[in-house]
Amino acid sequence: MNLFDLEKHINEILKVEQFDDYCKNGIQVEGRHEVKKIAIGVSYNNTFFESVKSWGPDAILVHHGLFGKGVIDITGYKKKRIENLIKNDISLLGYHLPLDASFEYGNNSEFLRKLGIEIVEEFTFGYKGKLKEKVEFQNLIKQVKEIINNQKLIYYENKKYSKNIAVVSGSGANFIEKLDPEVDTYITGSVEEHTRDIAKDIGVNFINAGHYSTETFGIKRLGKYLEEKFDLEVKYFEYYNEV
Repeated sequence: MNLFDLEKHINEILKVEQFDDYCKNGIQVEGRHEVKKIAIGVSYNNTFFESVKSWGPDAILVHHGLFGKGVIDITGYKKKRIENLIKNDISLLGYHLPLDASFEYGNNSEFLRKLGIEIVEEFTFGYKGKLKEKVEFQNLIKQVKEIINNQKLIYYENKKYSKNIAVVSGSGANFIEKLDPEVDTYITGSVEEHTRDIAKDIGVNFINAGHYSTETFGIKRLGKYLEEKFDLEVKYFEYYNEV
């Protein structure tokens, strides 16, 4: 498949033009134009590159690629990250906010589906969902652990039960202040010093399920779609980050 056709298609299904992001979404480093093998993962860095290099991908597709708008300084670790790609003629494509927010392929919608929660409406870059029956918050915690490979959770219990749940993957701790009163549980991928007390004051359950761990779902879903749609060879590479 042609690299630029691939970018065009992903841009369309993720509705890239709707987002004012702090990075370019799409091709960030141009490599060979014929794409047959795509390595996918959460974050691009030198260690990730070394783990995928021997597999021989034509392109790397990640959620966290190169950040910055316009001309950025290509020095230090940034130089090495880009140099690895150029020397090996491998393209890098990154999709940030569009991959958080997508209903079909996004981190947050997939997270809710994995928990068996019906998606109700958008919430910032995530979604609000509703369980058919309320569950004890402690049981919800167990379910979350199961789908994120037992990532260590930070959580605050302020209600015994959970039913109306909002999810924002990654750095979403401060969106807790935007929750509607009907939301009883908020799941995100970060936590701040003040989060515990805000959650207590507004009476909402809170789960920090990890930045990395909440953002594996979208790239896997997108990769599976591309593999089936275009008969590409797509492989997910895990480079776990406990944060």
